[in-house]
Parts: sequence; structure tokens; C-alpha cells
Amino acid sequence: MAEAIRHLKAVDPKLSELIDKTKEVCVMSLPRDSVDDSSFVSLSQSIVYQQLAGKAAQAILLRFLRRFGEPKSAGAGSPPDRDDPSLGCDDFVFPSADVVATLDVDEMKAVGLGQRKAEYISAVAARFNDGTLSDERLAAMSDDEVSRALVAIRGIGQWSADMFLMFHLKRPNVLPTLDLAVRKAMCAHFGVPFGKKTPSHEQMVEMGRAWEPYRSVASWYMWRLAGTITQKS
Repeated sequence: MAEAIRHLKAVDPKLSELIDKTKEVCVMSLPRDSVDDSSFVSLSQSIVYQQLAGKAAQAILLRFLRRFGEPKSAGAGSPPDRDDPSLGCDDFVFPSADVVATLDVDEMKAVGLGQRKAEYISAVAARFNDGTLSDERLAAMSDDEVSRALVAIRGIGQWSADMFLMFHLKRPNVLPTLDLAVRKAMCAHFGVPFGKKTPSHEQMVEMGRAWEPYRSVASWYMWRLAGTITQKS
């Protein structure tokens, strides 16, 4: 991270000012993620959170975990009761892909997942269960290969693939050109007009070329800038 910050400050003086003004420390992780999460868990949770407010998604995830996951043992003795109201998402082990692959869509809908999300999670589980995808295979793939493998699964688009690359695989050079906040912030940063169709993917790649090979970190700072823009508007 230190090398990424040094590079970005050297190649982009305006970004250097933003970095110096930002009080938060750049961490390429999401609040819901654990360092122990597998790729299957990360992708499944991202589907649960799609198009939902954080609290609503967390409530559905907790019901999913209570029904299909296993409570974590706190030490010696029997594991806690899965229905204990004091337990949260972090107190459960997410079910493995082979378990989820056996679940009926209606079973998953019973805990609050919509039809499509249940189908999407089933599709992800099937890929991991049959060995098409695995932590090892994904780690060995290039960014483009990971993207192609993921967007081939119904329910995972390029934006979700970019978030997985950045925050789960920790790839340093991802530019999420479909992210609205990043698009708006880059326009403000580079003085380019923002519109429904602008900037294009190609324009964003060109604008961010100097940030390579640390576009993921630069994008993190664009999210910080987007928050500042929203507060001022």
C-alpha cells in the first residue's frame, strides 16, 4: 500500500492533495468480509447485498446463516444454539458450496431471498461444487480471466466482478468503470463533463492510465472524493 500511495502521489499532484486531506486509511476490504472468507462465500454474500440497504441485507444474511450455516464454537463444550437472538452473522460459518448446491430455491426464498437471488447463489454454488471455480483457480487467473469466468454466471455482472477483484482477491490495478460514484468523481477530478453516456469506459481507462498499476487504490480515493462531492451538492 505504501508503494501504491507513493506512486499515485508522484504521478497525479491533484490526487496527492486528496490523499493528504483524507483522514481515513485506505483499506481494500469491505465491512462484511472476513479475511477467512472463501471466494464462494464472498460472491454469495455480494449477491445477498445486491440492491439492498446494508441493514436489510444483513438481516437476510443472518436468517440464511441461522437456517443453513453452523454456529461457531466459542471454545470447549457444545456450540451455541443457532436460534440464540444474541448471535450475529459473524457468529456463524457460511455453508459450503456443496451444501448450498443441494438447497432448493424455495428453501432459500423462505429466509428472505428473492427468486432470482436464490437462483444466482445456486448457480455460484454449482460452479464451485463441480470444480469449475475454486480459490486456487481464481487466484491463478489474470484480472480479465477472472472477470470472464464470473460474468458467465447468471447474476454476476462486471461491477460485481470488479468489486470481487478489488476487495477479495486484492488485485491492485482494477478500475471499476461501471461504478457511478467513481465515474462522477473522475469527471470532477479531471475536469471532464459528466453525462448519461460520458465518460465512456475508454475515456475512463485513458484518464486513469497514469494511475497504473495501482488503479484500485486510486479508485478507493475516488469514492472518498465522491462523498465530498455529494456533501457539497
